[in-house]
Amino acid sequence: MGVGDIKLAFLMGLVLGFPNILVALFFAFLLGAIIGIGLIISGKKTLKSEVPFGPFLVTGTFIALFWGQEIINWYAKSLYIN
Repeated sequence: MGVGDIKLAFLMGLVLGFPNILVALFFAFLLGAIIGIGLIISGKKTLKSEVPFGPFLVTGTFIALFWGQEIINWYAKSLYIN
């Protein structure tokens, strides 16, 4: 993560608020990891290569913006069942 990613994450926190920023960051890191591993396996990137993280932060923001509360409710409900 670079300085630009940190600034973008700060802006995401201001827009989304406390619980939804956690959803956005979780999905950003999850999608970044999946795509990064896929690029390494396909041979297009190496472990030393850099992959821009901004698009994943934006994707996580949209996921949290549209479905964040449903994801939080689903997760909280699954905690109470067990």
